[in-house]
Amino acid sequence: MSKKQITEANEEKIFAELLCDFMFKRMFGSEENKDVLIRFLNLILQDVEIEHVDFIPNENLGLTEDDRKAIFDISCTCSDGRTLIIEMQKGYQKHFRERAVFYTSYPINSQGRSARDEYIKEHQCEEDGESFRWDYNLKPIIVVALLNFKFDHGSNWPDDRFHSSYRLREDCTGEVMTEVVRYVFLELGRFKKKIEELESSFDKWLYLLKNMHKLKKIPEEFDTPEFRRLFILAKIGNFTAEEMKQYINSLTNMSDYYNIIESTAELAEKKGREEGRAEGLEKGREEAKLEDARRLKELGVGVDIISQATGLSQETIESL
Repeated sequence: MSKKQITEANEEKIFAELLCDFMFKRMFGSEENKDVLIRFLNLILQDVEIEHVDFIPNENLGLTEDDRKAIFDISCTCSDGRTLIIEMQKGYQKHFRERAVFYTSYPINSQGRSARDEYIKEHQCEEDGESFRWDYNLKPIIVVALLNFKFDHGSNWPDDRFHSSYRLREDCTGEVMTEVVRYVFLELGRFKKKIEELESSFDKWLYLLKNMHKLKKIPEEFDTPEFRRLFILAKIGNFTAEEMKQYINSLTNMSDYYNIIESTAELAEKKGREEGRAEGLEKGREEAKLEDARRLKELGVGVDIISQATGLSQETIESL
């Protein structure tokens, strides 16, 4: 869908689509809407009471220049020192659970570096002087991911169960090894409830995340202070000219991004058939990946995301 088509389609809509980068960060990643984020997190985490958060930089560097960067959608810390990483993934990604595990390595390393810096400062020693000692008392790290698709689970997993929470546990007894890392996933691809079937605030939040942009007015079920605030944030008529521009650009980039990803296999197969040989098929695939990466880069998509989508190395993408 072209930018013009997206603009025209949204001129007829009352509320914005929540599952795009602009609206996701408008809701959950801005200082003025911290209360919305806190209410949402307390609803999802259930056994953690969050009263305050401070946003922290979402770009995370590795230990060396050669290490891969990680850019989170939203990251923040709580008053008790725990770190929260909030991610939104609209398109299917096969290894997203592993990606979540990878993400927790960054705040873990950051805590280690901070402890080292504090030790050097407290003992007034040089970086290469007195040996650094630390008891590894890590603060908890929680990844909260909103996914507009569904994972594969075991055969006993109910098809409509959309909320999962994972920790490190002992295989036989289920004893929790540590509370340092936790992974919470909301699989919106499993949420099928209609408005008349909504039973809780949790249900209502997920319904709006999937369907806000389809509504013409605030339904009676959502006429409460908690949800009225969300409707105000999402009302397209309340956007400034600059906000509207950012919103349309966000939808356009998202549309272009997924169109490119979905066409990668088809383009590769077509080019391979034209070559008529096995090596031609492989060459066609690589050329399609390079072309997709080039187009995504022109759209401003991050190198790390392009790498995940195409399988190309970051060095190859950066050289394009």
